[in-house]
Amino acid sequence: MTRALAIASDRGPVVFSGAGPQLRAERRIGSVTAILDTAARGLPRHTLWVAPSDAEADRRAIGYAEHASVTRRLGYTYAPLPVSERQYREYYDDVGVRMLWLALHGLWPEVAGTGARPPDPSAFTRSYQQVNRGVAEQIVRQTRPDTPVLVQDYQLATTPGFIRALRPGQPIGLFFHTPFCTPDELSRLPRSVSGAVLDGMLAADLLGFQSPRWAANFLDCCEAWGRRVQRGGAVADIVGVVDSPRPPQTGGAAGTTRTSTVSCYPVLADSALLAANAQSAEVRAWERELAPDPAIRRIVRVDRVDPSKNILRGLEAFQSVLERTPGFWGRVAMTACLTPSRERIPEYRVYAERIRHMAERLNRRFPGCLDVYLGHDVARCLAALKSYDVLLVNPVRDGMNLVSQEGPQLNTRHGALILSRSAGSSDLLGRQALLLDNPRDVDATARALRDALTLSLAERRQRAAGLRDAVADGDPVRWLSRQVQELERLAAEPPAGVPSP
Repeated sequence: MTRALAIASDRGPVVFSGAGPQLRAERRIGSVTAILDTAARGLPRHTLWVAPSDAEADRRAIGYAEHASVTRRLGYTYAPLPVSERQYREYYDDVGVRMLWLALHGLWPEVAGTGARPPDPSAFTRSYQQVNRGVAEQIVRQTRPDTPVLVQDYQLATTPGFIRALRPGQPIGLFFHTPFCTPDELSRLPRSVSGAVLDGMLAADLLGFQSPRWAANFLDCCEAWGRRVQRGGAVADIVGVVDSPRPPQTGGAAGTTRTSTVSCYPVLADSALLAANAQSAEVRAWERELAPDPAIRRIVRVDRVDPSKNILRGLEAFQSVLERTPGFWGRVAMTACLTPSRERIPEYRVYAERIRHMAERLNRRFPGCLDVYLGHDVARCLAALKSYDVLLVNPVRDGMNLVSQEGPQLNTRHGALILSRSAGSSDLLGRQALLLDNPRDVDATARALRDALTLSLAERRQRAAGLRDAVADGDPVRWLSRQVQELERLAAEPPAGVPSP
């Protein structure tokens, strides 16, 4: 059995700066990359991490011997794949976000009326597929045929197909951190795009999702696109299997099929890293800054500025609470820690502007009711999560949502959690959270806010304890290890129709 592993993701674990002997690497702070970084360092394997990059510093780093020493300090090998700035923008912005992200999160209604011109469908072939092919080629060049490969997320959905064409026997897994959409939502994309994405995904031996709901949606899409689906499996994690035609160039005879196993591996927030980060001097300073007046109940939200996070409707619901419950005036306030996101993308710029206007209206109508902090400040976000009375997490749809897990682990005030059922984390937290059946329903969100603000202390304590227990001991190493083990088990099975020795 090989003791190697390859990981492919859209973002690498570090950002390089400097050059030559002054080359430095700073770890990224994004949730997905942080989880993968912890897992890659913790697994007892020689790990290669490949990610496309349009950064000039990453391009320069490849050519210096110092790159080797920097990556050794990481505990694994990082190999950035240089791509041009235009190609990366088309791959990530035009296809990754404006096509796939919108479809997967069911955001077509959210971006209607923004006036943004639709992306050019040819960018899929010209840039998205080229980047996915480049990642596959890099992996094949730097791994053995028996090395397990774990591809991450929708940006690299077709990478498994390119690896399979180059090396038919490679064990390949693909994990989606996002949700998966319904067939109707997927059909909004050009057929050439949706078909290629499904074909690329089904080249993987193992397909992982955050929730059985997203796996079921994927199986529905496979059926709608003519693939043979069998639901359920012998192991609890397995949601189903999909048979699809095996292209002749991948080592199978014409007319044969290959099987992809569809499973669930929900990501839990990294409890050890979260606890360590929460003790920093920067977090303590923000705790003092954000320290609530004991007479004021505080609603908190911590989100990226993304239509999927449903920030605008959350503000509208808060306005409704203040308008309909005069007794809350001056006694309830909201703190919103918002991280700018994808500001090059027109739909996101329009959404950010709508949030700004709504926040201004709220503070004009109810002066001092809302504090909005905008920027990339992890310490501020952690401090806010420590101090809420109510945490509002109301995404339109979310693969998991780590904020809803991090809040209960950090909070010191027995805070209540309002959580959309459309977040994957509702599978874990639904019994103790106040659930929103329809996150687009502003009135229902307002009712949930009023209910959360009026919970008795005893019920708050009981719910908070249950929330903490549900997400305690999150371990990225264990999460990734389960996928590697299942992938190796599948690789060891004889092909369908071939008897075991």
